[in-house]
Amino acid sequence: MSNKEMTKINIFYTPDSIILGDLTEKVVENETHHLVLCYPKITEQEIKEITKIITHNRNHYLKHLTVNEIIDIIARAAEKWTNPSYHLRKIAEKAVPAVTGYDADQFSLELKNFIRLFRKKELKRFVNTELGQSGAMLDDFQPNLSGGFSKFYGPDLIFQIFSGNVPGIQLWTLIMGLLVKSPTLGKTSFVEPIMPALFVQTLAEIDPKLANTIAILPWHSGGKFEARCLNLADTIVVCGGKEAVASVKSKTPLNKKILSYGYKIGLAIVGRETLTPEYYAQVIKDLAEDIATYDQQSCLAPQSIFIERGGAITPQEFASILSNELNNYQIKYPRAPIHESDKIAIEKMRQEAEITSIKNGATSVFRSDNSTAWTIILHNLHNNIGFSASPLNRSIHIFVVNDLTDLPSVLIPYQQYLQSAGIAISPNRLFSLADMLGKVGVNRMSALGKMNHVSSGWHHDGRFNLLDLVRVTDIEQSLEFSSEKFDPDVE
Repeated sequence: MSNKEMTKINIFYTPDSIILGDLTEKVVENETHHLVLCYPKITEQEIKEITKIITHNRNHYLKHLTVNEIIDIIARAAEKWTNPSYHLRKIAEKAVPAVTGYDADQFSLELKNFIRLFRKKELKRFVNTELGQSGAMLDDFQPNLSGGFSKFYGPDLIFQIFSGNVPGIQLWTLIMGLLVKSPTLGKTSFVEPIMPALFVQTLAEIDPKLANTIAILPWHSGGKFEARCLNLADTIVVCGGKEAVASVKSKTPLNKKILSYGYKIGLAIVGRETLTPEYYAQVIKDLAEDIATYDQQSCLAPQSIFIERGGAITPQEFASILSNELNNYQIKYPRAPIHESDKIAIEKMRQEAEITSIKNGATSVFRSDNSTAWTIILHNLHNNIGFSASPLNRSIHIFVVNDLTDLPSVLIPYQQYLQSAGIAISPNRLFSLADMLGKVGVNRMSALGKMNHVSSGWHHDGRFNLLDLVRVTDIEQSLEFSSEKFDPDVE
């Protein structure tokens, strides 16, 4: 350990009025770093006290801020993270790769892109897209088009169960809670517990009173402890896999609002007009980036690619070039270590494809040498298009289609799992294809190379973000007019 850099990190945040007992330490090591992750073992009584305090702090401070004031605080925190010399960013760049296994250079690059979603102009656009009037309806009653006035109210307490598959993604829903003026009790995963705690520490540097409306705590899922939190909050936000989301839903009382972000499958679509000598190299390079970024752990990443026949390169050539690109990514940004069960799933995918290849001669397997670092399964069957999820970890299916208009019939059975599509196509076909995909459940379409990078106003899972959190109170026009007769200065 003497040759390794030692870093001690608090992977929790509680209001400064909370007095905690001894901290538990979890040690994580890689080739260069020795990390000590510190967190408290919280009791049910302490959770009750913490939620009482963050709710009190919200009622006495956060709800009196305007939305623009909240945006300014969050944006100032984000600006700190855009500075490579910022001390908490430097800690994250050491600690997150060590804990998750993601390549350090890739994490630094993705962090720089992601944190810019929370600058002032992006936050203003996000709020205005969903709530209009720059969020003024969260500040005061505003006139509405039908006459009368309306005001939005955020939840009294949000319990957020964060996923740990993609570093930093937890900040999205955490910031959503602040924008609707709600306190948050956040449960982090030990898979990646670092970014939420560090970002709230940044908020505390700028505005301690605002940070004191948030508590971030890691603990293992399940048991009476989690049930207690589900009962204390009036709104629950849960992000995770199918089993995790289903488990939380089954335990949540019926009188609670629950927003869930669960398992989704991304896909990529490549039109024949983009597979020309001047375009295909960049198209394939962009696809490789979408596949390799965080090893497809994001629900935004593609698991299947559909390419249209008739391009300047054959499907075999397409798959071969993509395999070279994925191999280059493995050299530049090595895949994170994976569990044995994930390796078995990838080997099973390869073996099944090889057996199918013997039967039909139209299936091909492209694979990394002596490892499961990347896998491509090419399905080149005429008049028999498929669609498949993959074991992730840079494993992808390619399906060849005669025409992109054939896609809706293939995708309809998977409608509930569809989310993002990365597309390379000419403008004269874009909107007709987008309409076809929208009808079968795809709710986000982006350029290739941008599948893992959402815009500030995107609709997660095809829903609203802030609007789904708030409730609205209306003053009808009849009351407005009726109240005038009680004004003693009016005849």
